[in-house]
Amino acid sequence: MAGHAAAVAAWGRDSDRYERYTSTVATRLADDDALQTAKREWERLFVDSHGDVFGDVDVERPRERLFVDSVYYDFVVDSLIRSLERRFDFRLVNPEPGDNTDALAVDFRSLHEQIVGPDAIDDAADAFLDAVGPGNLGPAFLRTLYEQVISAELRRHLGEYYTPRGVAELAIDELDPDAAETVLDPGCGSGAFLAVCVAVKRGALADERPAAVVDAITDTVVGIDLNPVAVRGAKLSYLGALLPLLGEGEVDEVELPVFLTDALGLTRDDTLSLGGRPIDLTVDHLVGNPPWLTWGALSESVRDAWRETYVERLGLLQQSGVEARLGHANDDVSVPFVWACIHRYLAPDGDAAFVLKRGLTKGPAGRLFRAGRVGDRPVAVRHVHDFTDLRPFGGDVDVGAAVYTLNTGTDTSFPVPATAWTSRSGSPDYATVDALRATTDREATGFVPVSDDPASSWVRADAEDRALGECSHRIRHGLKDDAKEVFSVDRERLDDLEPDHVYPYLRSKHIVKYGLFGHDLHLVPLSSANEDNAAELRRETPATYDYLEANRAALEARSSSWLESGTFYNLFGLGTYTWSPYKVVWCRLGYKPHFAVVSTVEDDDIGEKPVVPGDHCMFIPTDDEYEAHFLCALLNSTPYQRCLDGLTDGGKSGLSKTVVSQLSLPTYEASDSSRRLAELSMAAHEIVPEHVDVSKREYNRTTIEALDAVQADIDALVEDSLTND
Repeated sequence: MAGHAAAVAAWGRDSDRYERYTSTVATRLADDDALQTAKREWERLFVDSHGDVFGDVDVERPRERLFVDSVYYDFVVDSLIRSLERRFDFRLVNPEPGDNTDALAVDFRSLHEQIVGPDAIDDAADAFLDAVGPGNLGPAFLRTLYEQVISAELRRHLGEYYTPRGVAELAIDELDPDAAETVLDPGCGSGAFLAVCVAVKRGALADERPAAVVDAITDTVVGIDLNPVAVRGAKLSYLGALLPLLGEGEVDEVELPVFLTDALGLTRDDTLSLGGRPIDLTVDHLVGNPPWLTWGALSESVRDAWRETYVERLGLLQQSGVEARLGHANDDVSVPFVWACIHRYLAPDGDAAFVLKRGLTKGPAGRLFRAGRVGDRPVAVRHVHDFTDLRPFGGDVDVGAAVYTLNTGTDTSFPVPATAWTSRSGSPDYATVDALRATTDREATGFVPVSDDPASSWVRADAEDRALGECSHRIRHGLKDDAKEVFSVDRERLDDLEPDHVYPYLRSKHIVKYGLFGHDLHLVPLSSANEDNAAELRRETPATYDYLEANRAALEARSSSWLESGTFYNLFGLGTYTWSPYKVVWCRLGYKPHFAVVSTVEDDDIGEKPVVPGDHCMFIPTDDEYEAHFLCALLNSTPYQRCLDGLTDGGKSGLSKTVVSQLSLPTYEASDSSRRLAELSMAAHEIVPEHVDVSKREYNRTTIEALDAVQADIDALVEDSLTND
């Protein structure tokens, strides 16, 4: 950490050195041919590979700003590489980002010398190296430096989330490469995974001569990136991991296999060379943290290249619609990137470990990943390190992440073993995997699909058990009348009755998850069971009373003991709860675990009236809209639905009061997560009415992607709340 603070003070955005260097570059850009050429070449490479990431960035002159800052960052890193060369008496054969490929023919080292002079560069770098020590120039140092130089907004638009060493060690441990096996990071960034892999191989080859170990490592640990400054930084990280060998004095020259090119071959397909000879990359292991760029941020030419090169060949079309070709709702292209790299580089029996979004286990955006097919090649998820509520990329990056280990040549077996990492008091330490283990708690669990389809959303296998618990709400029975032919109101009969006691009425056929599929009309002449309001009915709604009187014989013939007392038109399951402003309703018969929030509906004939749940319904009444939607989200979530599946045999009373009351249904407290669940349920209830213009059978066969996305968010929140309590 001391080295990081020194980096900020000596080289960061607030340092005098940063101000002098960047102001000089900005000033000379107007008339310096070499700088102008470098900027054109850099911008061409950048836009071709990254697309239009500048348009929405709230930074003044973003293209120039990123170029100037990138050149400065490259200047710092190259200065430190030069200092290491002098200190350890070796020569880096390929220091420039564009060495070993034809991607960028710019000599940045010469540019730096023109801007500040070689002596000034050497003196500053040597003094800094003396102050912090060579061993502190690893990926963590580079991450700190990069975040100090490149603005957070630009980094976010570039999809760059630099990986801490502890997470990289975790991924490499999953692969456990031996001395001879090849490892490729196809989006290597600052080289965190490369540095860890070099250290692992150094340990495995400890008995060999230093020069032989360096050769063995540089033959088998390879990195690729499309960002020139990332390639330069990765070379510094690689050298830092090799320093114990370089310090032995046996190695005069080092050529590092870190290449500036497009790992997917979409925007360019450079020949990679090492030692003057082309190399063929078919590797035993893939590892890394791929770019999290959105599909929409890519240039149209890059999107076209994706379609032409990989979409059909690798089966990347998991969604319908033009803009859903590589992701749902403009999602990032990290999974297609991994799939293409598996296809392009990984040996038939190889494996991979990648840092990806934790949300891939849920919803439409992760379906491609869960489907587990790269073209005709099966890909199994072997293990998941689920960081749950941790933020491995730093507190300002609110992105859930996980390390997924993949095997090729086999299908996923369920449950997928998983380790859930959660924070203790204080912040987790990501410096090493041992430090991470010492500052977090871990729980062994597993993921299972929510249906027989392996590509359906996955939930933690233990979440459904934790959905059991105390029900803090009174569950009510719907209205029971035992005289459907009397109380059901045909619209033609409305002319013969006052509308005062006619209400929208729910039967099982009307309830779908998060909504209603219509309603019937029903006569409800009482406000509560056993009420004697005959005089009031005769006085205020005589037509209604006369209608009931005309059907007295049928009403008195009802056999239910619940209706023996009270007026001859008495009803059961009717009380103040029936008229609650909000009700979470479901059908108690059969087994359709569909829950919806109802309040009032606007009927063309009777106006706006409160909804009355019918005989086959159960409901939870509440005066609070947020509480109703909070409970509805819980009940419709996958962990609760799976729990219900385990509590019932799907028979006649599948969702009875006895069954549902075994679930943990707490009182509503306006926490961030509870409020968010309620709002997601509200969003789902807004989506459903847009799709009820078909038959219910057709509706139940329809995939509504917007609703699936909301459900995925609900599942993730509920799962987190159950497994983190």
